[in-house]
Amino acid sequence: MKDADKDDAIVVAVTRDGRLYMATRRSPKEEITGQIKDRIANKLDKTVYVKSDARAKYGDVVAIVDEIRSAGVDQLGLLTEKTQPLGRTAPKPPQPQANPGD
Repeated sequence: MKDADKDDAIVVAVTRDGRLYMATRRSPKEEITGQIKDRIANKLDKTVYVKSDARAKYGDVVAIVDEIRSAGVDQLGLLTEKTQPLGRTAPKPPQPQANPGD
């Protein structure tokens, strides 16, 4: 989602302990709906992006998505970080063996 990198993109981050951030500012859950309404009021692109810590509780993320939807947002993007697939680590190269006769 290349548009999430724009300076005026609206990104809501959810930490593993349920704290919320808009941009770099911490925001109480009760204020998120109003803040989003204010931010999208004069924008053509009303997309809001949710970025979640991998260890965030699913219920916390769903609650924020519900808050964002109640602010009138129809376009919602979920941001993730690329990780290496489980069980697909590259094997380590064999270590050279010392020859005892050399």
